[in-house]
Amino acid sequence: MGTDHGAIHLAHLTTEDARAAQRAAKVALLPVGAVEQHGPHLTMLTDARIAEAFAHRLGAELGSDAIVCPLLPYGLSEHHERFAGTLSLTPPTFIAVMLDLVASLKAQGIDKVIIVNGHGGNIDALSLVVRRARSELGVLAASMMWAKLADDVCAEEAAGPAYGHACELETSLAMVLAPELVKVERIRPATVRSGLNPISAPHGQVDIAVRFDELTEDGVYGDPTKANTETGERILTSALQRAVAFARRFLHSGTVV
Repeated sequence: MGTDHGAIHLAHLTTEDARAAQRAAKVALLPVGAVEQHGPHLTMLTDARIAEAFAHRLGAELGSDAIVCPLLPYGLSEHHERFAGTLSLTPPTFIAVMLDLVASLKAQGIDKVIIVNGHGGNIDALSLVVRRARSELGVLAASMMWAKLADDVCAEEAAGPAYGHACELETSLAMVLAPELVKVERIRPATVRSGLNPISAPHGQVDIAVRFDELTEDGVYGDPTKANTETGERILTSALQRAVAFARRFLHSGTVV
């Protein structure tokens, strides 16, 4: 009945099944990603499919306590728009859509939501979504992303200081969670531009509006030639363990702390 290795997927349920699942569920998992370039070797839906697959893994761990909602593939990708194939929402639209979905879940009787994000460009907007969900809708919401959940492992596994998009880390994770995304024969050495200011480059201390064509020639920020399934498994294991630990406390607690 809408299950996949223990996860309960709203998309697979009839309305009668959904009624029963919603009565049992303590939290909804809402995966969100982006439709954007990922260099020559990963497809446009990389962020979306990784978020979806991660939400499915988390849902399987939580069982009937969670309902996995259908994926929202679109996100905030204006910084990739000079590369072909990228489609983006504006921040007000993205935030409004996310809040509408949270409000709809509350109307269905679910007042806790975990947004499973697959795209770094969504993080700032989602921090506003979870704050507004609580203050305006009375919904306890959280937002998580694999790269932040496993940030220490990512730093250890990175081939150098320039990483974060279609790189050795994301490519490794895609090899594990969604291998159909990876065109292995097209993986090429890094083309990260030289002379970047480390204080304002990705992972720097100053936040500026950098476009990806200013960082890299082919849309890849990192070195995907170093990608492998072992690295992907290590990232996934760490991120999922932390996600499960958080989610179990979150759904059984009356507060967020």
